[in-house]
Amino acid sequence: MPTVAILQRILPHYRLAFFRRLHQQLQLHDIGLKLMYGQERRGAVPRTVHLDEPWAIRVENSYWSFGSQELVWQPALRYLPGVDAVIVEQANRLLINHYLLLRRRLNKGPRLAYWGHGQNLQAENSHSAGECLKRRLSSHVDWWFAYTTLSADIAAKTGFPKERITTVQNTIDLREFLAAKEITNEADRVALKASLGIKSNNVCLYCGGIYSDKRMPFLLEACSKIKVRLPDFEMIIVGDGPDRHLIETAAETRPWLHYIGPKYGADRVPYFLISKALLMPGLVGLAVVDSFVAGTPLFTTDLSMHGPEIAYLTNGVNGVIATNTTDAYADAVIEYLNCESMQASLQRGCLESASKYSLENMINNFTCGVRDWLADQSATADARMSSCVSCISQL
Repeated sequence: MPTVAILQRILPHYRLAFFRRLHQQLQLHDIGLKLMYGQERRGAVPRTVHLDEPWAIRVENSYWSFGSQELVWQPALRYLPGVDAVIVEQANRLLINHYLLLRRRLNKGPRLAYWGHGQNLQAENSHSAGECLKRRLSSHVDWWFAYTTLSADIAAKTGFPKERITTVQNTIDLREFLAAKEITNEADRVALKASLGIKSNNVCLYCGGIYSDKRMPFLLEACSKIKVRLPDFEMIIVGDGPDRHLIETAAETRPWLHYIGPKYGADRVPYFLISKALLMPGLVGLAVVDSFVAGTPLFTTDLSMHGPEIAYLTNGVNGVIATNTTDAYADAVIEYLNCESMQASLQRGCLESASKYSLENMINNFTCGVRDWLADQSATADARMSSCVSCISQL
């Protein structure tokens, strides 16, 4: 049975279901899986969770900081003998990647694949030394597992063969969200709105981390402009982070702004269900998948810093990408709240997209990629053997 190893710097809670079910799916195809994961840097989030499985191995990462740069060593080499192929995260700071790349170049190590975004989409300078190095190294692996079609396009632009790129369509386990949605009835929604003092139906939501990339000042300014033109507008903010003080201060003078604090898992669902839109003018990542499942269209702006999951959002079909000004953003939200047909159309688009970006599809895509990769390895090995036999016969 061939064995594939996946190295993860950390193991966040939202990846548990993926790895458990990927292991089961690969076993059905007679492929073994080893997962090696470490812990986060002290004080950082998300935090690593423990996975108590014989095929999962926790290692102790070492972190070093040099100014704004960070280097990480994952002591996983002792677990790699006998492994046929290794999948690593695409990140320059992971020192083991460079070691494995060198071994691969010398034809002394297992086959190597990247799993990642393609580039740092939040980088201020895409031509920095770090990003140039990342692009150069992107073409030196044997296979690519790209988060989305956007990531696949970025990898292909480095010259990497498209036939050796698997687009996994990155997502999370949505079963808990769906279950909570099914059991939340109209009485629950009415009670929640009453508890918040909300009487209007023109309710919007922000749900996520509260930090600079999420652009809270932009969101607050745009919401204030919406409120002026739509007097019954109400805004709910769910989340936590270093910029929460901005929300808390704003809520003191804006009775229509309801700051809930952090909510996780199923506890977030009722807030989606009483809201007509999810407002996220800053960085968008997997929140777009939550919006699809809830049927609550996401409104963002045309930034270049979004996560690769922005590829899932089709403007005017399952969400809205507005011009990056508070006036244009407010205009887009107001148009939507004033138009029932637009609401119905975007909500329908969300629900149609939800099934496309399921965890089941991600696992199937990843499994097919692993199988294709291993088959490609076998073909390469056979070709090398034939070449050797041919050379020997000519002696």
